Amino acid sequence: MKWKKQDEMEKHQSGRAAKNGFVYYTVVLLIWSIYNQITKGGEGGWQYTILIGGVAVYFLSRVYYNRKVNG
Repeated sequence: MKWKKQDEMEKHQSGRAAKNGFVYYTVVLLIWSIYNQITKGGEGGWQYTILIGGVAVYFLSRVYYNRKVNG
């Protein structure tokens, strides 16, 4: 299989798909951690740690790429 370079439309579609995936996982992990918090009474789980880590990676990446583009 040979990889071809993405054109602007494919880049846009990939970016939208990645954003939708990120939003989905964020919402699911948030609901799961709230449910776990209510049912287990304050006992945290890995889902909250994964949620916070994913959000931190997302925002740090945005800051990095924004500074890279804007100088």
